[in-house]
Amino acid sequence: MMPPKPPNIEAVPASRPPGAVAKVINLKWIIPLVLLVILAAAYRTQLRERIRNWATMANDTPTAGVVGDMIEKAADPRAALLAAWNSGGIVHREVAIAEVRQLFPAKTALPPAFETVVLSAALDPDQDVRELALGILRARQDPALYALAAEQARDADPEVRLFGLEQLKDAPAAIGGPLAVAGLDDPELSVVGESAKLLENWSGQSFGFKLADAVELPDATTGRMAYPPQGRAKTMAAAQQARSWWQQHQGEFQPVHLSVPAQALQVRLVSAGDFNLRDMEGRPVRLSDFRGKVVLLNFWTTWCTACVGEMPELIALQNNQSNTVAILGVSLDLLPDDDGDNQPDPKKIPGKVARVIKERGINYPVILDARDEIGGRFNGGELPTTVIIDAQGYVRRRFVGPRNLAVLETMIAEAGQPRP
Repeated sequence: MMPPKPPNIEAVPASRPPGAVAKVINLKWIIPLVLLVILAAAYRTQLRERIRNWATMANDTPTAGVVGDMIEKAADPRAALLAAWNSGGIVHREVAIAEVRQLFPAKTALPPAFETVVLSAALDPDQDVRELALGILRARQDPALYALAAEQARDADPEVRLFGLEQLKDAPAAIGGPLAVAGLDDPELSVVGESAKLLENWSGQSFGFKLADAVELPDATTGRMAYPPQGRAKTMAAAQQARSWWQQHQGEFQPVHLSVPAQALQVRLVSAGDFNLRDMEGRPVRLSDFRGKVVLLNFWTTWCTACVGEMPELIALQNNQSNTVAILGVSLDLLPDDDGDNQPDPKKIPGKVARVIKERGINYPVILDARDEIGGRFNGGELPTTVIIDAQGYVRRRFVGPRNLAVLETMIAEAGQPRP
C-alpha cells in the first residue's frame, strides 16, 4: 500500500513581506515618471514659450501688448518678430514693425531679412504700418526714404500724400521740389498747405500763411470736418507765390532720379479672413457672403464725433455704389475703454445705437460687435477706422480717420482693380 502524497503547498519566502509584489510593479512606473518630471522642469521655459507663441499666433484678436510680449520674451526675438510679420494678422504685423525699433536701434545695421520687411512695409495696405516703416527709414537716414516718400505723395489717400510730403522736410529742393509743386494743385487743401510750406522753407521766404490755415477741424455739433475761416484763401494765395518762386528758380536744381527698391514692390497679401455675426435686425452677416464685391468696414461708436460726422459720406457711397460695394458699420459701443473704467450697459447700448441709426438715416447694415471679434481682428479701436477689402477677400486699405466721398470712391475704384 502506497503512502498518501503530501499536499502541494507553495512555499512563500519568508523574506518577502505582504504587498511586496505591488511595490515592485509600482516602481516600474515611478522611475519614468520621475524622469519625466525632471525633463519637464529642465525644459519648462521652452515649453511655456512654445505654448505662449502658439496661442498668440493662433489668436485672431490679440492685443498689441500680448504680441509685443511674445516677441520681447522669446528666446529668439528676431525669429518671433518675423513669425508675427508673416502671420498676416493686422495686429501682429503692426506690432512686428514697431518692434523693429526695439531690436535694432537706429545706429545698428538691419539684417537683410529685416530690411526687406521694413521696405515692404513702407507700401503696405495698412497706413499705420506704412508710417511706422517710414519712421524707421527716416531715423536711419536710409537712402530709400525719399523714393518711398515720393510714392506716398502720389497715393490715392490725401492723408498718405500729406505724410509722404512731411518725410521730405530734410530733402534737398532738387528731390522734393517737383513733388511739392505737384502738390500745390492737389484737391485737398492740407496737401496744398504742406507743399507750399516745403517750398517756403527751401526758398527762405515767407508766403504769408500758417499750416494751421490748411488743417481741418471737426465741428463740435455735427462732427463734420471743416477748414478755418479764410484758411482756404490764405493757403491758395501762398500756393501761387510758391509756384512763382519755383518757376524762377527751378533751373538752379539738377533733376534727381528716385528709384524704389525692389523689396518695397513685393506683393503684400493680407487676408481679411471671415466672421459670422448678426446685424441690428438680427440677420446673419458673414464677410464671405460678399465675395465678388468690394467691402468697406467702418468701425465707430455713438460717442465718437468724427465717426458720426463721417456717416453722410458713407450713406452717399451706399446710395451711389450699392451694386458693387458692401458697407458694414461695426459699432464698438459695447466695449469698455482702454482703462476699463467705462463699462457700457449691455441693456442700454443697443437702443442707443438704434437711435443713431434712425436719426442719421444710416442705410447700410450695422453690426454690434459685443466681444470685439471684428474690431480686435482689424485693430479698429482708434476711431473711426476703415478697412477696404477687395472682391477676393484681401485687405487693400486700412486707415484711421474720416475721408470724404470723393476719396472713398477713388479707394473703392482702386480696390476693384487687380492688385499691382
